[in-house]
This record gives sequence, structure tokens and C-alpha cells, in this order.
Amino acid sequence: MKVSRALLPAVVLYSPMPAPCNGKKNSKPWASLMQTIFRCLQHAVHNITNTYTEAVLAYAFALAGDYEITQELLYKLEEQAIKSGGQIHWSPKTSSPASTDFWHTTQSVDIELTAYVLLAYLSKPRLHARDMKTAAGIVVWLTQQQNAYGGFASTQDTVISLQALAQYAALIPHEVRDVKVTVKGKETTPLEFHVHQNNKLVLHQASLLEVPGMYTVQATGSGCVYIQSTLYYNTPPPKAEVVFLLDVETVTRECDGVRKQFDIHLSVSYTGDRETSNMALVEVDMLSGFIPMKKSVKELENVLLVKKAEIKPDKVTIYLEEVRGRPHRSAQSSSTKVVAVQQKYFVLRIS
Repeated sequence: MKVSRALLPAVVLYSPMPAPCNGKKNSKPWASLMQTIFRCLQHAVHNITNTYTEAVLAYAFALAGDYEITQELLYKLEEQAIKSGGQIHWSPKTSSPASTDFWHTTQSVDIELTAYVLLAYLSKPRLHARDMKTAAGIVVWLTQQQNAYGGFASTQDTVISLQALAQYAALIPHEVRDVKVTVKGKETTPLEFHVHQNNKLVLHQASLLEVPGMYTVQATGSGCVYIQSTLYYNTPPPKAEVVFLLDVETVTRECDGVRKQFDIHLSVSYTGDRETSNMALVEVDMLSGFIPMKKSVKELENVLLVKKAEIKPDKVTIYLEEVRGRPHRSAQSSSTKVVAVQQKYFVLRIS
């Protein structure tokens, strides 16, 4: 993501402000640094075109108490807002209506960017009713991006978003006297939750008995509660595309009934969309009680497109420069070196 050069000074600007030194926002050692950064950003702010940088700057100037520049940036951000169904959010990409797809996944940068805008609105020196209405629309969108554990897409956007949501919660009336929440399904017993002053900080949860199903939620009483539904599901792993064919054949070298030595014939071919594969690796694990013969492994390096062969007591590793299409075997008898057309075909002797 491209960002403006003004982003780093803005981050430096707002970082120390929530935790001022000695209880004074401009006390040393930050006073001189703050003044320098302010002068720099005040000259650059009018030329900023990056949405993410505008959001961070708006938050920084809001913390600094500069109402005029904060409002100017928020006006610019409001023109770029993506609004749909009472929800408001921002994205550094081309604006488009909020997706109504149930399985839609949101980019981490969209969440973080939107959280910074919410912080900018809530940190303004003068907060108006219109600002709280906009903030409410942002909160609706942000809360819908939370996962089942209360976090978001990444650690960074989770930290910023939770800070913004907590600051919003601190500004709205939050007294809970007695709220009764009822969740009703078509053919299931209703679930009831009673939230009051003594248990308002306790997590209330229950499992829905009919999934999938249609449910309605009804709240009565006085207070504000947050309701979240979470769906757990499993998906089968994607099928791995097979692009290599491997044919293994053992050939006994002795006919006295005791197999002290035998050859392993390996045939490798590529079945992908391209003419050849990239570099490939073939690992041959030894049978219990057998070890590879060094001479036969060394001879593998004379086979076409075999770049290197490594030997261990229990394994042989063969490096191939590439693998071509389906093999076409040449008419040759089994020997210590067999090469077929358009493939890597070789014999490995073990004893």
C-alpha cells in the first residue's frame, strides 16, 4: 500500500499524545518535537491524497486539539466514505458499496483505516450530534468485521479497532438497568438473557439448537447491549492438483530365491499445463535392511537432466533440472543406466 511521506511524522505525533509526560500534553521532552512536527504537517496536509494518511493525520490533529485541520481532513474523508445500509467504512481501493455477501472477507487495511477515522471523529475538540451519528454508522460496520474471539483480521487492526470501539462506548450512555433479550426460532425453545447492573460485564452466550434456521432477536427494557452471532463450520481441504506421475518398479538381480541385491527403476513425468516443470526433487527412501550402492547413485548424475544425486544410508535424493511430459520408453534392456525419451528414467541399485 502506497502511503505519503507525511505518515511517519503523523504516527510520531499521535503516539505520545494519549500518554503525555508528567500529565501535560506538551511537557518535555516532547514539546519541541511536537512543535516541529506540527509545522511540517500543517504545510503538507493540504497536498495529501492518500486515504490512509488522511485518516492517521485526522486522528493526530484531533489529539492535538487542532479543530480546523481535523475538520478539513474529515470533510475530505467523508467524500470518500463507502456507505450502505446505515454502515460507513473506508478503503484505500476504489470505492464500492458494502458487500452483502455473508462470506465476504474484509481486508485488514480497510478495518484499520476505518478505525482511525472513528478515532478522529471521537477525539475532536468539539463533538457534535452529527459526528456521533456518523460514528454510529462506523461502529456498526466495524463490529460486523469482528471474528468469534472479538478480534479482527490482524493484530494491528485489532489494537486500533478495539481502542476506537472502547472510546465510542465511553462516550455513549451505557447505564444498564434491566434488559431482557429474547432469541426466537421457528421450532425451538426461545433463549432468554437478562442483563442488569450486576452482570453487565459478564459474557452471556448460548448455542442455537437449529442450524441453519431463521431467528429473531427482541430486546426490552432500558440500557444498551451488544449482540453477536457466531457460526462455526468446517470446509474440506482443497484437492491438490497432481502434476507429476511416478512409476516405481523393482527388478531382482539374482534368481536364487534370496534378494540380496535388486534395482529400483524410477520413471518421472510431468502432466501440468506447461511443456516442462521447474526444478524437481525425487526422494527415494530405502527399505528396512537395505542401503544404496554408491556406484549406482553416482552413475545417476550421467542421466539426462539429473543435476545432482545425494546419498545417505537410508535415503537417496535426486535433483532434476526439469521434468518433461509423459514418458516414451526406448527399447533397451534393463541395465545400470536406462534413459527414455522425454523423461527421467534411471536405475538405482541397492543391496
